[in-house]
Amino acid sequence: MDFYFEKQGRHIVCTDREGGVRFLPNRQYFEHREWRLQDDALLFDGYSNWFYAEGEAFRGLSDFTLSFLFAPEGYAVPGDGLFSFFDREAAAGFAIRLEKHGKVTVEFGDGHWPVSFGSIHGQARKCEWNAVTAVFRQEAGWCDLYINGILSNRKQFRRHAPLCWPEGRAYLGKYVDRKPFGEEAPVGVFYGLMKRVCLEARALSDREVKALHGGWPLGEATGPIPLDRGLYRDDVQRPQYHLIAPGKWMNEPHAPFWYRGYYHIFYQANPHAPIWNNIQWGHLVSRDMVHWEDMPLALQTEETGPDPDGCWSGSALVDREGRPRIFYSAGNDADFPNQAVAMAWADPEGGDKLPVWKKHPVCVVRQQEGWMGEFRDPFVWLENGTYFMLVGSGDADNGGGNAVLFSSDDLLNWTSHGFAVDYDYEKNTELGHVWELPVLLPLRDENGGVVRHILMFCACQIENDVVETYGFLGKWDPVRMRFEKDGEKAILLDLGHGTFTGGCGFVTPDLRSVVFTIAQGRRGGRKECQAGWAHNGGLPVELSVRGGRLHIQPVRELASLRRQCLLSLQDVSGEEADRQLAGIRGNRLYLRLEADGEQAGVTVLYGEKEKTVRYTPETGRLEALDETGAQVSRYRGEIDRVEPDGETVTLELYLDHSMIEAYLNGRKSVTLRDYIEGAGERGLRLAGKLRHVKRLEVWEMDSAYPQEP
Repeated sequence: MDFYFEKQGRHIVCTDREGGVRFLPNRQYFEHREWRLQDDALLFDGYSNWFYAEGEAFRGLSDFTLSFLFAPEGYAVPGDGLFSFFDREAAAGFAIRLEKHGKVTVEFGDGHWPVSFGSIHGQARKCEWNAVTAVFRQEAGWCDLYINGILSNRKQFRRHAPLCWPEGRAYLGKYVDRKPFGEEAPVGVFYGLMKRVCLEARALSDREVKALHGGWPLGEATGPIPLDRGLYRDDVQRPQYHLIAPGKWMNEPHAPFWYRGYYHIFYQANPHAPIWNNIQWGHLVSRDMVHWEDMPLALQTEETGPDPDGCWSGSALVDREGRPRIFYSAGNDADFPNQAVAMAWADPEGGDKLPVWKKHPVCVVRQQEGWMGEFRDPFVWLENGTYFMLVGSGDADNGGGNAVLFSSDDLLNWTSHGFAVDYDYEKNTELGHVWELPVLLPLRDENGGVVRHILMFCACQIENDVVETYGFLGKWDPVRMRFEKDGEKAILLDLGHGTFTGGCGFVTPDLRSVVFTIAQGRRGGRKECQAGWAHNGGLPVELSVRGGRLHIQPVRELASLRRQCLLSLQDVSGEEADRQLAGIRGNRLYLRLEADGEQAGVTVLYGEKEKTVRYTPETGRLEALDETGAQVSRYRGEIDRVEPDGETVTLELYLDHSMIEAYLNGRKSVTLRDYIEGAGERGLRLAGKLRHVKRLEVWEMDSAYPQEP
């Protein structure tokens, strides 16, 4: 049987040319799923589209041959199904899985024992056509696996032993083995093009298999196929002027730097599916830190490289010779500790957007101190001719997280100087047992001079709490190689209670210290998978010192996104301002409120759903509440109090679909999620006891991406 894909109405089906077996597309709900045919090949998206057929058509098979012509776009753990009619617990059925680095595994069962074997000679290559054939010889007692015309491996078993076939369905393009990888599991879906599926009810000979493979376009390039931002054009939840991947999974952004007119930012990407798995480095470039252009993946895991199990977070700099370099956490589960620091550099032949990066063949730093097995997210910078590096870990002496400090003259040989800061963990238990993403930035005052530094980090392995981004203010001494903090307690940069996390930072050419963060999705893995995307970046913010205090404010370039002024009021009553504000609706809005009153706040509403951000001058408390009045922000007491010092209360609110970011007088921020039901637009109203509004502006905001109007 020779199966082919064809469009029938709005769906695509897979049938054999004789019409005996019909694979149907799965009917699970995925909001932005696409069924895309390229010539006569189907693009499987890695998470939402696969096929099923009732198992009766396969139960009579004894000797058989199953072949595939396919071009993977990516790999995943624990592997994706090419074909699966298998139940491991019952030791029944047959399956072919594509695993990480292009390895192929065959599984089957005779009702007594499950059998598994994998490819040895040859493997499937990404972004080009490959052939895989499994030949099951029941009478002879062996199963052969061919990859691209080569006999890759053979598994022998008891002669004449028939396969035991399970109940239920057979799957094409998804791995299902009933437990734990059932049909509902968000893993196991093939990602790439599939052009031909052949099932013969006999065992082909070695010559016949090689002839079959020889007739296919093996090795011809097919990709990579870029993710399509246009799929999410009508998604009322997906931000459009925040930093966001073109689709699927995005975790923390990292390694920002400027080079020859472009800002570069990278991010933890899984282009395979909207779940955490097999992490690579996504890459975006911008002229202004606001409008972004997608680039090819900068780093990808390699079986023989320093990072076979993950290219995790890190940082970047331009070295003394003017070459951009990346330092990142390389994952290798065959080693202990399984995390080390690796390095890559930009290929100068690729152009100023730096689409091509090359890796140093071995890791440059391996863990010798801190919590063993917790050693990641290097932050590297150049200061006074010396290279410095911070790596997140934990301190066994005080029980809390910390960052290990290193220095180097050549970026290859690094000397450790112990932990970067001394602090009392018992007074800072919310900082967790491990720090991730340590960042050290200078803070300039109104005159442009460096008056303070901030040691920022993401607190992890926390007991009974959520992950947050904290920082110590203090002074960094590059001669003594120590950071001296100002106070005992770490500051909390954002009060959104776990939405603003995973910070990274750099100094711009005009000497601003800018921080990027990840905005956690906060809606659960199942909904993220159904939506087809997960997480996005927060707005880039500038950190400085104003009036002797830490100042946090979105970068001024965001003003370029203001499309149309929808409301502009000055010196009106709170009642009048609220009346005029009631007529405005939208999903991409910027609001600036300057007000007098006992409270000043703004509510974002949709139907009965509400999110309110308000400030009470008498208490100094900036807080967020939902429609029930429940707190959805964080407040630790006096340390999170905000004092305007006689200034007019100024609240800026950025609404970008499910994102809400609010900034109070540049002193503190609140980052929230605001998911709605339906496809409408959100509204605004004033909150709090406003007697007088000095100024109120509302602007419609543009998209940061040309594909998303």
